[in-house]
Amino acid sequence: MVIRILSLIVVVAALMYRFVRPAIIKGRTIGAADWPESEATIQSGDMELVERVGHIRENLPFFAFSYVVDNEYYSGRFGLRVAEDRANSLIREWIDAKISVRYCPGRPSIFSLHDELSVDGLQVSTVPETDLVSEH
Repeated sequence: MVIRILSLIVVVAALMYRFVRPAIIKGRTIGAADWPESEATIQSGDMELVERVGHIRENLPFFAFSYVVDNEYYSGRFGLRVAEDRANSLIREWIDAKISVRYCPGRPSIFSLHDELSVDGLQVSTVPETDLVSEH
């Protein structure tokens, strides 16, 4: 009986981490369209495994970036949904590239990116860091 209860607790905790946490993070960026903007510089990139609805997993390029607000540095990460054959060259090309981020005036560490960025003249969907597959 105790094992069943503990198993249920573990399952509920995992489900909350997977589904509730992203909703909370997304909720913090409500109103982001009115936030101030800062120029961010992409520092690095690598292929990362993400999980989509239905537990479909795919490798996508993820980028780490930094931005400055009031002489303080902040950082973040995002992915791009592009074809895998384009991903590796895109990673190399985007190092040191500039993108625009919006940040929460009261908590500049909270940022928001556009839902799409331009790649090769096309609008490509951004992927939040919360979609990364946990290694645990």
